[in-house]
Amino acid sequence: MRRRRANDRDSVAPDRRAPIYPIRTVAQMTDLSPQRIRAWETEYGLIRPYRTGGGHRLFSQEDVERHLWIKRMVERGLSLQGVKRLLEETAGSGRER
Repeated sequence: MRRRRANDRDSVAPDRRAPIYPIRTVAQMTDLSPQRIRAWETEYGLIRPYRTGGGHRLFSQEDVERHLWIKRMVERGLSLQGVKRLLEETAGSGRER
């Protein structure tokens, strides 16, 4: 029987857009409260998580990274409206942050 080498394995990169993290996990990963995470979605439209059939939010790795980026921008003094404008401009130009 032939032993498989590490490079023989199928190496498939995980989909960074796959909705896998519930809000409590994102809160722990980002050090943001679930309330703040919800507000950034509902009040400012900064994040659009996937919703399960039962209405639960699921976030992707990209969503987590966006939360961390928003948090850094706010810590640097940018308002959430300013963050929203910056995200809209970036999306409009076809560039990612």
